[in-house]
Amino acid sequence: MLALTAALALGCSDSGSKSSSRISARIPVAGHPFRIAAGKRFIWVLSRGPTGACSPSRPCTVFRIDPNSNRVAGEPTSLHGDAWDLTVGAGSVWVTQFDGRVLRIDARTGRITARIDARPIYFGSVITYGGGFVWTGNDDGRYRRGSTVAKLDPSDNRVVGKPIAVGGPEGPQSIAFGGAALWIADHSGWLVKVDPVAFKIVARQRLNFGPHGVVATNRAVYVADAHANRILEADPETAKIRRVIKLSPGSIFPVFGAGSIWSSSAAGWSGATGMRDDRVLRIDPATLRIGEILHVGGNVPSVGFGFGSAWAADQAGRVVRITPAR
Repeated sequence: MLALTAALALGCSDSGSKSSSRISARIPVAGHPFRIAAGKRFIWVLSRGPTGACSPSRPCTVFRIDPNSNRVAGEPTSLHGDAWDLTVGAGSVWVTQFDGRVLRIDARTGRITARIDARPIYFGSVITYGGGFVWTGNDDGRYRRGSTVAKLDPSDNRVVGKPIAVGGPEGPQSIAFGGAALWIADHSGWLVKVDPVAFKIVARQRLNFGPHGVVATNRAVYVADAHANRILEADPETAKIRRVIKLSPGSIFPVFGAGSIWSSSAAGWSGATGMRDDRVLRIDPATLRIGEILHVGGNVPSVGFGFGSAWAADQAGRVVRITPAR
């Protein structure tokens, strides 16, 4: 307990040391950063409204940060609707919108090159890239075939085959590509593994809770239980749960990088705190224990990882770069 307390105390400091991660940049940006993705030489940030939703007077935007200079590069891309998630791949940035479409943004110019509408498929909120394809978790009740995942070909912006059902009506809250497989954490209480080539389910595990976050590596799959402040480790072959660890604070929407799991605090999404939580967690995958907590200053809805750093979306109008301890 004393050793853990000491480690947490180091993690809270901005000054850093050889044994602690440190905040290496606070990058001022317009709007309220919400989601972060890395790729094509940049950190890409989705900015939403001050209370979450966007509006015509305060539209959602996507902007890019140059990790070499820690500065915003170019002009932001203004979106025409409310947005939730983004991913990078095939020379583009892909953004989900609440109108059931996916926007494609050219990663070189920052211009919208396609507004993909595949109705009756109603693209849901979550999205990822892997294996040469874009994958969407379709969780909106207006898509009446239930909770599905769609495979989108970036060569022609069309859906490949038919979406496959992965869970109950509540839909995928998180989707990730790792270990040559697609993983879906469905809020109806399922962890699902999909073979991306055959595009079929190859493993399923009942969770008995609504997960909020999944990240996959070659060695393990990690699922965040934000409701009960737990993190679960599953076998990447079978999806069977290997370990369950209680955390304080809990994790939500975890990512992986520099040999660690990074996450914002689940408390920031609870009604009790009113989204007033500035903590970023670094979790040791060997023990599933929190090794460091860093305070970045403002509410943190999510973090990303890329170019050797963790990046926190600080809704006070900053993106905070964290250099991991080695």
